[in-house]
Amino acid sequence: MTQASAEQLQIIEAPLAPVSVIACAGSGKTFTAVRRLAHMRQQLGNHRGRIALLSFSNVAVDTFRREYQQLAQVKSGGSGQDRVDIDTLDGFITGNVLRPHAYRTMGAQQAAFLVMGGEAFLNGFKFNTETYPREITRMQVGVENGDFYFYYADNDNTRRLNTAYASGIVDRLGRVGAYTHNLGRYWCHRTLKGQPAILRALARRYPHILIDEAQDIGTVHRAIIEQLVEAGCQVSLIGDPNQGIYEFAGANGTFLTQYGQRLGVNTRSLTRNYRSVPAILELANKLSARVDTADRVAPGTMHGAYFVPYRNVVAALSLAALVSLCFVWTERYIAATRPRRRANDAMRLLSRMLSSPTMNKAGACA
Repeated sequence: MTQASAEQLQIIEAPLAPVSVIACAGSGKTFTAVRRLAHMRQQLGNHRGRIALLSFSNVAVDTFRREYQQLAQVKSGGSGQDRVDIDTLDGFITGNVLRPHAYRTMGAQQAAFLVMGGEAFLNGFKFNTETYPREITRMQVGVENGDFYFYYADNDNTRRLNTAYASGIVDRLGRVGAYTHNLGRYWCHRTLKGQPAILRALARRYPHILIDEAQDIGTVHRAIIEQLVEAGCQVSLIGDPNQGIYEFAGANGTFLTQYGQRLGVNTRSLTRNYRSVPAILELANKLSARVDTADRVAPGTMHGAYFVPYRNVVAALSLAALVSLCFVWTERYIAATRPRRRANDAMRLLSRMLSSPTMNKAGACA
């Protein structure tokens, strides 16, 4: 993709205000987000504030950084192009809040530091459960009705802990200056609440924040973002509620879908899929109740046979076995998560795809 579409341009060139973007799969979110970032920085001109583009994985961050650097080289030079920060959301709060400021809220005598679970001193910070004591790294944090609660995963279930008991262990660990990945977000929120001057300074330093993959925002991340919004930071979200993978952690896409309903937040959509062929997109629309359009046309024939080398593989699945496996798991998934009528429609569509002459030809070649 080299030229922005009309849909993408509406987002890229939107005024400097919060934007909520619901984007389908394959719609060019990375392409759009990077150009939106560059346009926002250009609109700020000589303003000394910075713009942050945040995501949830190091792979996504590396891609954003690479594409922004390439875009900055092509565009004419201007002041402020380097005043952007591209990082993970956790990396952002670590560098701006936890490492420099959290120790005061934690009551520690040194800068806060991350523990991974293998440190010997953590044996004194295990928490009791109904079965056996567990590592502090297993403790997770959530927010419900504005209050924090602590829990842990027990196979496929979650078990809540007594709040006073759990917070006592967390506070004791905090006085050492230590935090886990989960507890870091908790301490970030407490630091911004307990040190309002830091929150105000952070909102001044980052007047605009753009968050990619916003469907993965969990309850604690959401609470932190709400603090920034209340302090005057203009936050924009882009994501697809149907691609959420952290629902077990409270990231069910609700924040993304509801954010666009707020006063002062502009709502935009990306509905053109540049990745999938029409048959696959039609099936995806059935499953997700969307009406996205395909940019690609249906291929006349499938690709020919090709050789793929494998190492340490005893036997490779044949195409027929792979198709059968996909069919079974698709049936189980949609039967468990969607209404029966919609599931039947989707299965009929999948059956037509698998029995098409093109697919049969590909199976014969395999």
